[in-house]
Amino acid sequence: MKKTILVISIILVALTSCESNSKFLEETPNGSLFPENFLNNATELQMMTNSMYWIWVHAMDRPYQSLECKFNSADDMLGFTTRPCFNEMEINADISTSGDNDIQLAWERCYNAINQANSIINNYHNADGSMTEAELNGYAAQAYFVRAFTYFWLVRFFNNIPLVTTAFEADKTLTLSKAADVYKLIISDLQFAEEWLPVTWSNATYKVGGAFTKGAAKSLLAKVYLQMAGFPVNGGTEYYALARDKAKEVIDNASTYGYALRNHFYEIWDPYWTAYDKTPDEAIIWVEHSLVEPQYSVRAPNPSRPVELGGWNLMIAENYFYKHFPEGERKDFTFVTDFYVQGGTHVTYDYFSSKHPYYRKWWADELSEGWKWDANGPGGLWKTHMEQEANWYDTRAIVMMRYADILLTYAEAKARTDGPDALAYQCLNDVRNRAYKGVGTTDASLSGLSTEAFIDKVVWERAYEFAGFEYSARWFDLQRLQLVEKATTEWRDEPDAVFKIVKSYTKKDYFLPIPSKEIKNNPNLANNNAEFQ
Repeated sequence: MKKTILVISIILVALTSCESNSKFLEETPNGSLFPENFLNNATELQMMTNSMYWIWVHAMDRPYQSLECKFNSADDMLGFTTRPCFNEMEINADISTSGDNDIQLAWERCYNAINQANSIINNYHNADGSMTEAELNGYAAQAYFVRAFTYFWLVRFFNNIPLVTTAFEADKTLTLSKAADVYKLIISDLQFAEEWLPVTWSNATYKVGGAFTKGAAKSLLAKVYLQMAGFPVNGGTEYYALARDKAKEVIDNASTYGYALRNHFYEIWDPYWTAYDKTPDEAIIWVEHSLVEPQYSVRAPNPSRPVELGGWNLMIAENYFYKHFPEGERKDFTFVTDFYVQGGTHVTYDYFSSKHPYYRKWWADELSEGWKWDANGPGGLWKTHMEQEANWYDTRAIVMMRYADILLTYAEAKARTDGPDALAYQCLNDVRNRAYKGVGTTDASLSGLSTEAFIDKVVWERAYEFAGFEYSARWFDLQRLQLVEKATTEWRDEPDAVFKIVKSYTKKDYFLPIPSKEIKNNPNLANNNAEFQ
């Protein structure tokens, strides 16, 4: 296992109460874990920061105990009643008991990360005078980033949520904060982070472990502004302009921050990738799963494999989405339609019970030799023994934000404010051309579109680029742009026997209910989406 930023954090888990405080919204702590003189030097701040990364990764990585499990989070796949665990996976179906329990665990892990960040934010000034202001604020900036990222994750899944800014307090009088107020804190946190985080880390273990940087803070802030421009905050042009300007800051300084598109789409999913082995690179934020052993990633092979090969039949492609997906290298790598098993026996996806293409992105892993892909397409085990694919990842780093998203963020935000400019076209065309034949080609370039047509191309390009459960990007676009209803009606090419809607979608279905256990403990948290009833 790799040595990473969190090597010593396991020792700190008990000290920092990442699990003993996992129900901090419902239980009274046994005592203060932070005496007045705690966090009064660099060593203690370093240990707390290391532990915070450990807890944050833990919140992002579970295979089914995650917020994403309730949403399909993979393109326009809503409505598949024939999938296993439909009652747990379909967004507008009533949540099951087991699904509620899974979301409860995900909720707790997210608030663990927030709690740990709050502990640092509320106490780091104890170390005043023991180090420079830049060093001190550098520790705080990492905590502000974790808090912002985790609240951004939660608010998009739940809408109105409790806004906790103090540590180790069990408060049953907490009430729901409006999403707009949660976003205000996220913005403030990220503004601090972008000021004080470094451009890069000199500490090699910080680099490999995925410690956050100035470019990551600016990139996340651009995404926050983009989300706020749409539903449910409905900030409109003001926030599109903020997203435009912040994304442009990242693009203008891409060489400084070390960001660039990889030459070919399949290179992003190289199972042997490790942080900073390419400079510049596309990864902006990633989860270093080897930090949390033996926890496994929700972004893993099993959900996107046929049940006949030991998978779950959950991440399967809707026919309309697959048929309209642009041809090229990206389509070839995104989907699995041909299977080679047991020494090269060939079958197509029609052979399997789902009768749908699967997603290829999460299949190959560094534990199995021979998962090779190049300009000629699949080779090695892809062509001989696909059934040998691992079930889960426990060491592979998973990218949670990449540079292509910032290019498309600028393109959309610029078009929605004052129309697309040359840079907006370049951003869109760079992603499109890389997807078709690779960086440097021009075959897929667009020009001369109306503003409305340009925006439509960008939104669909993001759907294609991040297809198949990539940090729920497509779902958040459907939500932000209020397109869920259209995705379940107009964008559909399924027989009635496969596609059924349990009930008509409403805006309430855009969000999860807060877990029942939390509401039982604190009735103030009920009806977090009451305004949409």
